[in-house]
Amino acid sequence: MCWSDAKKEDFTPEYWNEVWSWYHHGGLQDVAAYLRTLDLSCFDPKAPPPKTRAFWDIVDASRAPEDAELQDVTEEMGNPEAVTLAKIIARAQGGLFEWLADRKNRRAIPHRMESCGYLPIRNDAAKDGYWKVDGKRQPIYARSDLSVSDQLRAARSLVG
Repeated sequence: MCWSDAKKEDFTPEYWNEVWSWYHHGGLQDVAAYLRTLDLSCFDPKAPPPKTRAFWDIVDASRAPEDAELQDVTEEMGNPEAVTLAKIIARAQGGLFEWLADRKNRRAIPHRMESCGYLPIRNDAAKDGYWKVDGKRQPIYARSDLSVSDQLRAARSLVG
């Protein structure tokens, strides 16, 4: 992957005309000749690509601010094995509290929780899959690094 701070405005139309002219008058053959002689003996096509600064810039650009704020709340709670949204909302402040309380964001919450290391755990004993915690039906999220049996155990411990 390549990264550049160059902008479209940094180049004149003449520049691109010259580049394309070079390509059409032997440049493409020059590039092909270079690639044919390039030593790739150390290249491992199965190795993961290096995680460069440009890679992380792109990853970070797609992160929502709620991810970091949710991560902060779960860390403040001691990274519990399982947690309900109600418990997170009770600890949330400012913009995160408002975002969580806004019903239109409810479908995005499982994705945000997953990015913080938590997965929704379905209650197979209930038709709707929700758990009854503190008298209310609600999803329970368990840490994704736990085994499925440990996730279920943690969810059941919240139910009481």
